[in-house]
Amino acid sequence: MAAALRISSCTSKGVDLSFCRRQELRLFHPTLPQSSSRVSFPRVRRVTVMAGLAAKKTPPKLEKVVLTKSQIEKAKSKMDKFVQKCPGHPDKREYALPYYLLHNEGDSVYGTVIIFHGFSATTTQMSLLAQYLYENGFNVYQPALCGHYFNKPDQYWPKADFKDDIKKDLVKKLLNDPKLKAYVDNFISISGLPTDYAIGALNCIEKEYPELHEAICDEEYSTAFSKFYKSNHIDYFHEAEQRLKEVESLPGPLMTVGLSMGGAAALSIAATHPDKVARTAVFAPLLKIVNEKNVQFSKLTGPLGAKEKGWYPDMPFSLSLMVAVDIYGHFVRQKKHLDTLAKMPTLIVQTEIDDSADHTVGLRIIKEIEERSGPHGPPHFSTLYTAAERVPHPMVHPLEVSQGSINQFWQSLYQETFRFLTEGTVDINHLHDKNQDLALPRVKDFVANVTVSS
Repeated sequence: MAAALRISSCTSKGVDLSFCRRQELRLFHPTLPQSSSRVSFPRVRRVTVMAGLAAKKTPPKLEKVVLTKSQIEKAKSKMDKFVQKCPGHPDKREYALPYYLLHNEGDSVYGTVIIFHGFSATTTQMSLLAQYLYENGFNVYQPALCGHYFNKPDQYWPKADFKDDIKKDLVKKLLNDPKLKAYVDNFISISGLPTDYAIGALNCIEKEYPELHEAICDEEYSTAFSKFYKSNHIDYFHEAEQRLKEVESLPGPLMTVGLSMGGAAALSIAATHPDKVARTAVFAPLLKIVNEKNVQFSKLTGPLGAKEKGWYPDMPFSLSLMVAVDIYGHFVRQKKHLDTLAKMPTLIVQTEIDDSADHTVGLRIIKEIEERSGPHGPPHFSTLYTAAERVPHPMVHPLEVSQGSINQFWQSLYQETFRFLTEGTVDINHLHDKNQDLALPRVKDFVANVTVSS
């Protein structure tokens, strides 16, 4: 089940981050479902997913630019309207507050990186990477995903639900089925949901409610789905887009970086604002949730009251929120977005044992981006950590334990992210090496005693 972390001590310079407060941090992540799809790739496949490298047209290395007082003040005034409203809010969420790291007037910087954490996570998840990029020449803005800076998910986070005009009567009718009601009442966590349990819930409605069943099985979120459901998943995009506007005054190129749902947000902003975003790097992007039966179960039982209790027991949330995440992944995968990403340097890192994001979908997206890019397009880099390397879905922070593992290659991941953002290239082999590259800025060690409990 979920893993709890205790951080006894750590050191970090520059800002007072949540990981450096010697307080207990609990991070909960599901275990890998037995039904999760797995695709094996030999090492040669793993390290050669690189399109455009044969082209002479590679991005130039970034040249640093000097920050002015007016640039800093303009960006701060815009960001502060968002950042400063969160700490004083009665529903603020611990460890999840947005923040920025800006260099001083007269300092030289490569540009600005906007960083997005994963669904249900907090800004601490990406804090060490943010600090590393800041210390090595980037302005950094980590705004938090839409609504995630508040601790009432069902109220503030995007979700998909039955339409208002049908919800009351439909919920009442569905819960009249004692078997279906039992599936809802006995649900604990999607992470350990057996496939036959999900199928059993769906079987309760297949004959009596065929149109609803069709809507639930609609993976494309087309007219069948929209007949019964409403969703504000697009709020993830609108908030991320607003954060992009807040840093436009800062000099140099803008980059987007994200993990999981944050990876989807980073890709969507890059795909819709190619005039502003120069490069994008994402880790385990959540473009589709693992196991379609889990998604279907969430579509059916979320509006009926089923809540996820296994990740954060003190902060349960409706399964309807997970449906919104899956819909957003579908939004990012639109052809027009892939067409744009094909024209932009991209870095996509995935893991074969992913228990949240379907990495097979990610691989298909990578292939489509490569095909669209062609032989003279910009370079695109991608790699897949093999099952033997035991890299979990939340691969960015070294203390975030999931599936009984942490990412042993996190320092190399940081360095190669820096290389990609500054040079437009990546040493794929180094991503699978625990040793740091001496030619790149060193990732600082920090002291931490970690106790993992199930």
